[in-house]
Amino acid sequence: MDEFLVKLQKLKSGIFSRMKLLFLLDVVAIFSIFYSLFIVVNLEYFLNKTTFYIPFQVNFIPPVLALLLGAGIAFLLHRKDSKINLYLLIEKKYSDLKEKLRTAYDNRDESNIILDALKMEVSGSLDKVSSAHILTTGKLLSKLVIAVILLAGTVTIAQNPGTYAIPVETIKDIGNTITGNVEKGGNETMDVAGRPEDFDKAGEDGGGNIKGKPNIATIEGKNIDLAIFPGYESGYELKEAGQTQNQFIKSAAFPVDILGSNVSDGGYSILMKKTETEKQLINKYAVERSTI
Repeated sequence: MDEFLVKLQKLKSGIFSRMKLLFLLDVVAIFSIFYSLFIVVNLEYFLNKTTFYIPFQVNFIPPVLALLLGAGIAFLLHRKDSKINLYLLIEKKYSDLKEKLRTAYDNRDESNIILDALKMEVSGSLDKVSSAHILTTGKLLSKLVIAVILLAGTVTIAQNPGTYAIPVETIKDIGNTITGNVEKGGNETMDVAGRPEDFDKAGEDGGGNIKGKPNIATIEGKNIDLAIFPGYESGYELKEAGQTQNQFIKSAAFPVDILGSNVSDGGYSILMKKTETEKQLINKYAVERSTI
């Protein structure tokens, strides 16, 4: 084997070793990020709540899953490393080897005066080539520092999960808010019969409160107009000086026998136009109101 090929092989080994180190540092950094995230979001709580059968302890899943994600993502980031043309990369860093290195390597099995001289020249030039110049030490060190910082943070979080993890109560509250499964207090009000002045809403479902103050009440499934015209307490005015005032006794706001009370003609005539059933229903309503 030519001398330049031996030197070239050592150079390639050094470059690929640095690439593998960069790959491992990326795995560590990504693993640290995901494992810290799993601890903070309390992944073990969700795993314990799952209905799937888990044949091993739940606390092993977060670190293993984080490691798999780290390796997978790092592999995607470095998937083209093996396809890098190292000869072009070396020639780019060392201009005196431009095209000479590839020519010598392509004709490594050939031998003549010109090629042998070229191979000797390339072998001499490879002595000053270093893998540290191909993949700079600064890039390697920067990734090393980032990985160490992330790993130290992960160790701190893993040792104090109660301090950094989201409390289970908070997770439950968030879940209840998202699903709408929130406990309701007892201060809510409900309008069963709708607005009293809205005839269509009052008692439309057979409900309503007979003890309220609606203009329309639903009694035994029927909407009854409860409006009573003024004048049923007015009695009558004195027409003559000698005429004695009718001993009118003021009835309650809702008399028991409203049909028999001394109401004015306007109210009486309207009441008399109602059916016998409606009169009885109004009488029941009046009885109910008189007990309030």
